[in-house]
Amino acid sequence: MTQQLKVPSTSRLVLEAAMQLYTSPLQQRYIEAIDFSETSRLFYELKRHYPLVIDLVCLRKQCIRSMLHERITHWPGQQVILLGAGLDPLSLYLLEKYPKEITTIIEVDNGYIAEKQQLYAGIIPGEPLIRFSKCDVTDAALLWSKLQENGYREELPATIVFEGLLHYISNEAFIKTMKLFKTPTRRNLAMLDYSLSEEDVPAAFLPTHQGVIRILESYVNTHLNVNSHADMAGIIFQLDATLENLEPLCETERKITGRNRMFHAPGEGVVEMLSFSL
Repeated sequence: MTQQLKVPSTSRLVLEAAMQLYTSPLQQRYIEAIDFSETSRLFYELKRHYPLVIDLVCLRKQCIRSMLHERITHWPGQQVILLGAGLDPLSLYLLEKYPKEITTIIEVDNGYIAEKQQLYAGIIPGEPLIRFSKCDVTDAALLWSKLQENGYREELPATIVFEGLLHYISNEAFIKTMKLFKTPTRRNLAMLDYSLSEEDVPAAFLPTHQGVIRILESYVNTHLNVNSHADMAGIIFQLDATLENLEPLCETERKITGRNRMFHAPGEGVVEMLSFSL
């Protein structure tokens, strides 16, 4: 039996919120290897005061999966780079879903990456497709070196997943990291979520938006990085990138569930989804 991995409650937040999505055999084996014996106080507090957080996390992840599906099926031979991969078993999902369409998956994180690698080794021993690298994703020089060590090839198309990360780093650091993946033909694709600034949030949803942000900030002990539509347009301009998709969470919910149950207008949902080619 695989030894269970015990991690801080804050690191388990996303896993707990998205549990309903981890239904495939490999993902289930991975989840069984995580110790959930101690309830996450952060997850409990968010769920008690703002139950829509579960929908927010699940929709965010489903949107990333949807964008990956469209990218991988239309352009096989992808390298998939998971920056700030965390504990999420997205690479296992991709391995099960697209084993022949992906050339390499590189997981990068500065946290529990070694422990995660050990869990994977117990589930998929000797799997050559998935590689792990411990690195601060804002250290561009070190990141580039680590990517090359793990088989990243500039001449091949790459999909860069930056999920759940821009909230905690500066826009300047994000731009510096993204510049590593710029190509003359814009053949690489970056996909991410970002926290909306209050100016783009409808007045009726603003108390919920502020409450979720306040709880998260109290746990990470710093201000979250929030951005307006204009801010994100500025980032894309600085990267000389091409916007591919800007999707409010209400649109994501309608696409996935067929109706708007939790989020009814653009700006509701705390985060929005974005992809651009570079």
